[in-house]
Amino acid sequence: MNLSPIVRDMSGKQPVREDPIKCAWEDVVINGRPPRVPVRSIIVKSWMRCREAKIDPYTKTPAPVISKKELTHLRAKNSDLIAISRWVMEMVEISVRGTGFMVILADRLARVLETMGDQGIMEVASQRKYIPGCIRNAEYSGTNAIALALEEGKPVQLTGAEHYNINYHFWTCSSAPIRNAKGRIIGSITLSGQSIGRHQHTLALVTAAAETIEARFRERTLIEEDQRLNTMLIRIYNSLTDGFIALDNTLEITHLNSKAVKILGIENPEVIVGHRLDEVALLDCNLIKALENKEPFEPGEIQIKMPGGFKTYMCRMDPIQSSSCKLMGMILTMSEKRQMFDMVRKISGNYAKYEFSDIKGETPELKRQIELAMVTARTSSRVMLVGESGTGKELFAQAIHSYSHRRNEPFVAISCAAIPRDLIESELFGYIGGAFTGARQKGMVGKFELAHQGTLFLDEINGLPLELQGKLLRALQQNEILRLGDSRPIPVDVRVIAASNRDLLNEVECGNFREDLYYRLNVVEIFIPPLRSHKSDIKLLTSHILERLSREMCIHRPEITGEAMDKLMSYDWPGNVRELENICERALLLSHGQTIDVSHLSLRQRRRTGAIAAGTLSLRQTYRETLEAAITQCGGNVSNASRVLKIARSTLYRKMKEFDLPKRPSLP
Repeated sequence: MNLSPIVRDMSGKQPVREDPIKCAWEDVVINGRPPRVPVRSIIVKSWMRCREAKIDPYTKTPAPVISKKELTHLRAKNSDLIAISRWVMEMVEISVRGTGFMVILADRLARVLETMGDQGIMEVASQRKYIPGCIRNAEYSGTNAIALALEEGKPVQLTGAEHYNINYHFWTCSSAPIRNAKGRIIGSITLSGQSIGRHQHTLALVTAAAETIEARFRERTLIEEDQRLNTMLIRIYNSLTDGFIALDNTLEITHLNSKAVKILGIENPEVIVGHRLDEVALLDCNLIKALENKEPFEPGEIQIKMPGGFKTYMCRMDPIQSSSCKLMGMILTMSEKRQMFDMVRKISGNYAKYEFSDIKGETPELKRQIELAMVTARTSSRVMLVGESGTGKELFAQAIHSYSHRRNEPFVAISCAAIPRDLIESELFGYIGGAFTGARQKGMVGKFELAHQGTLFLDEINGLPLELQGKLLRALQQNEILRLGDSRPIPVDVRVIAASNRDLLNEVECGNFREDLYYRLNVVEIFIPPLRSHKSDIKLLTSHILERLSREMCIHRPEITGEAMDKLMSYDWPGNVRELENICERALLLSHGQTIDVSHLSLRQRRRTGAIAAGTLSLRQTYRETLEAAITQCGGNVSNASRVLKIARSTLYRKMKEFDLPKRPSLP
């Protein structure tokens, strides 16, 4: 059956040469054989797919159209594509106005979303249901430009018989796929018209239109990504506890986070953006110099003028450089001193580890002291812990801190006797940079500042030099300290717990400790009994210590023989609980986790020397004879005698009266 009619000229006399594409269409679509004339391979392959799918090439049934409700949902789903493409479609429609072409926008499944064009072509298209909502894929419409451009992923133009359906052989259609910013095809733009012949300008026009739409998608994606990143960065740096200020090369403020706004005491941050940093804040001269010279500023303290006065912050400055190492600006980071101290506390271990439950003992005397400590812990009163070395004074101090309202704040301990006299002041109060020879350039924070709002434990307070006791007294009275080399007082809120292994009242009487400082520290005095005075707790303590050591050393907890326990009970314990811990640890190692007997114990009786060991003279008698000998040696001169004894003259007079010593004893 020959479907190719003879085409004649207008006079009807001379035959016109038949369209070769039409012949090829007949060969492939109608007769299912190879085309007699060359045709683009993508067209032939599409024809063959449609023929294999048994699509009728003569059907006049238009492509299906989805319902209005479905179309509304489809348009909403593709709202971005429609919004970005509409103005491009309008420009294309203006360019082809009056030529009989219409502009079509379809989604990635070849469903028409929008159409534009002259009234005439739009009416023809409407008659053929070529309207928004129609489906132009190959399954319903055969080979067509929209479906083929989406399938091939490149611009195509179909003219006349290149269409599979014979009813579209008088149409020319040019279509180009549209990709989003990620390169995924999301739709197509098409020019269709009832016109026979090639129209290269229409193919170029839809290709340019698709590229323009894609560029708009990329631009919008970049803008949205930039906005997303900016929003994310703003949320991130506003959530940080540090203050961040970004400066350009002229030191003008370009960005700052909410913490920096709070630090600078500014209500509206927009007011200072564009101003130099040194115009809105009074800064340290070293920081200003580093900013002006674009030099790194090592972390250090700076003073910033706030509405309520000056406030000190920790500062760091870092350069902003491009990939080519060109300096683009600076980032100034400011942290509150309290925040830095919390970090130091976590790193250095300035926190309490023990509670009252860690103090083991059942004797009434020890329980009374624990009860007194618990009552005192609930207050802010200063505490004086008195006890021999090794009795657990720091254990009590930590337990008091852990039981107090300051439990979440730092616990800082310092041994006043373990630090050289020349360094104890700087350890307690800190110093500014260059305060003395060998001082750190950035200065140092003292223990009082580290313990701010927490507890400061002054162990062996009796070892504190006299010349420093006055400064400590002032710090306790004024609740402020003065760093070495500084003239600006720093307020502190610290609870002080002091400890001594000597009777401080005797030290006061001997002139070794200030009386006013003694009464300032000794609000509540807690006596921690030596181990020899509550030997009934040795069994409990030994069990507890062995249990803890076995767990720490991953050794089976051994039993202890009755003979070994009797040996422990009869020992004098000059080193108190600390000595008991050492002996238990040694016994655990020697026994290898087996039963501990006497052979595993290392108990050495200490030799006592002098009159006390012999029991012939009391301490009071020895003290009286020492004073009397010194006065006699100085010929009754109390001033000289006080210097020999290294005590205050007033103390010597008081002791002479107490011991009934003559003021000027006769020379021998």
